[in-house]
Amino acid sequence: MTRTLRRTFLETLEQLRTQHRRRLPFLAPALERRRPRIAAEDYAARHSIEHTLDRKAELRRLAPTWPPAARRYHELLSYELEGLREMAKALHSVTEGRELEEAVAEARVQIERLEIEIAWCADLLDRAVPRVVAR
Repeated sequence: MTRTLRRTFLETLEQLRTQHRRRLPFLAPALERRRPRIAAEDYAARHSIEHTLDRKAELRRLAPTWPPAARRYHELLSYELEGLREMAKALHSVTEGRELEEAVAEARVQIERLEIEIAWCADLLDRAVPRVVAR
């Protein structure tokens, strides 16, 4: 009987221990504490990127017929190209080996694509004739 009583007492004690244990936030690992903030930042970044891509696509669609859109599109492409070139430069100081070669090759392809798009947009701007407003 004592054995059964002891076992019951230990089981009850274990249940009380697990039910009343509070997880203190400062005891959680750093990543666990930051998880909600990381999720919020991830959502915001994704939303911002989607908005930028939508805006860029809209400007590209309008560029052939509307010079202000072509100017803004050219400006955005120039910023993107400048950032990509800076990233390619930074890669050389951060990594080496196969990863570097792959990243630089990918950046080179993107730079060429942006340069072609910028040239197309610059050509649109050169050919744009200021519109005369008829009254």
